[in-house]
Amino acid sequence: MYATLRQYEGIQNAAEIAKEVAASFLPAQKQIPGFVSYHFIDVGESGGRMISLSVFTSKEGALESNRLAAAWVAEHPNLIPPATNAEEGPVVVS
Repeated sequence: MYATLRQYEGIQNAAEIAKEVAASFLPAQKQIPGFVSYHFIDVGESGGRMISLSVFTSKEGALESNRLAAAWVAEHPNLIPPATNAEEGPVVVS
């Protein structure tokens, strides 16, 4: 398995972003071959920072997830800022 972790900072409305992610981004993620799971996590004390974790059966799926996320963010410039960090790698313990 492979995972990709993306960090977003400067989040203004975590609830609104989460709603849109659930409605349009997650369904697209699920279409990527090898999809295992997706999590969108509010780690900011007042909603200012969020992290997404996507898990796939292959590295290719994780990389496609990053491409999809970048395109989705670009299509929603007033909703969510671009990721400040995106990393992928093999899952070594699960």
